[in-house]
Amino acid sequence: MNYLKLVLFLSLGLLWVTNISVSAQTEYVTAFAFADFKGTPFVIKENWKGSDLWDRKIKSIRVPAGYRVRMYEDRNFKGAETMISENWNPGDGAHWTTRIRSIRLERAEIQPPRPEPVKPTKPDSFPVLYAGTNFDGPAEAIEIDKSKLSDWDGSPHTIRSVRVPQGWYLVLYTKSRFRGKSYNLNSNITFAPGDEWYNKIRSIKVYKGTPPKQPR
Repeated sequence: MNYLKLVLFLSLGLLWVTNISVSAQTEYVTAFAFADFKGTPFVIKENWKGSDLWDRKIKSIRVPAGYRVRMYEDRNFKGAETMISENWNPGDGAHWTTRIRSIRLERAEIQPPRPEPVKPTKPDSFPVLYAGTNFDGPAEAIEIDKSKLSDWDGSPHTIRSVRVPQGWYLVLYTKSRFRGKSYNLNSNITFAPGDEWYNKIRSIKVYKGTPPKQPR
């Protein structure tokens, strides 16, 4: 009975130590004497100047996020060096396999994931205002109402042509805040000197999919 208790105690102890090692591997730089991160783990919490136990025996290293590892061919951080910033498992025969004799740890700044680039809007995705006739000159795409077109008032940034993609509807007004005379628009238009709406647009309502309820 005492023998069985001893075996059970040792088994539980080994399981406890193994769990500690696995946990440590995810938090600290951890070296292994075999490829594929196998064998007894060597948890490195600070710079390692070298020792007989692990001298030239390291074949793979786990590197958690936020660390860089400088490996040296001689003890006390001397000789040829190289740096890794991710898990290292080159396999037998690689240059640094079983050549590592000391290690320096460095904290690396963890870069936030880059946002996906915004896809450029297709020219025909929104209505577009143009300062020149025949869709020329400075232009601006619009997708919401503009109660005041202060940026466009006055030469040369007056609205002289408008592109309206299919499915969009605009109501043009001669005064700001959607006042004055209005004009419904659901297709491209260009105004020439002398036209009633040439240089007259001061506010715009924008509709998509559903035309205005009260045509003017």
